[in-house]
Amino acid sequence: MYPPASGDRLISTAEFQKLPEEDAYRIELVRGRLVREPRPASLHGAISARLVTRLQEYVETRGRGVVLVGVGVVLARDPDTVRGPDVAYFAPERIPEARWGTVFWGPPDLAIEILSPSNRAAEMGEKVAEYLEAGVRGVWLVDPSGPSVTVSLAGGVVQSVGPDGILDGDEVLPGFRMSLAALFSL
Repeated sequence: MYPPASGDRLISTAEFQKLPEEDAYRIELVRGRLVREPRPASLHGAISARLVTRLQEYVETRGRGVVLVGVGVVLARDPDTVRGPDVAYFAPERIPEARWGTVFWGPPDLAIEILSPSNRAAEMGEKVAEYLEAGVRGVWLVDPSGPSVTVSLAGGVVQSVGPDGILDGDEVLPGFRMSLAALFSL
């Protein structure tokens, strides 16, 4: 049914986009190999919805960019890597000309990952590095158990925002601000 998740044969983005969805897993393509993760839980969904709502308000008031949820983004070619950030923001210049005719877009300006209990620190560090190497300008790792957000920006700036702090859009989303108290008050 699926190409092997390990072994010698690597699959391409074109083969990956033809795979059927799985009910129990989210699938990403990492250096040509399939990686399966359990579907997120309800807290993950609630935090994602709150972030999307605030980011969508930001985009609509400024008339710039697109916010997408759970889509595949191409980070590397040969071997191919397609990751699925929980939330992605694309500035207008990163939106493909074909827009909705393009199955997977390239790297977003901002990739947001909401940590789940099954995530490992090394795995998330690798994801952040892949995003930044692909040209993503900012990565937010949202940790509901902290609660905190680790912000990694292109150029090597990394900062942690604690439960009483303010999430700032920096150069990626100028003027965007959201308190972590508002993000995590569920």
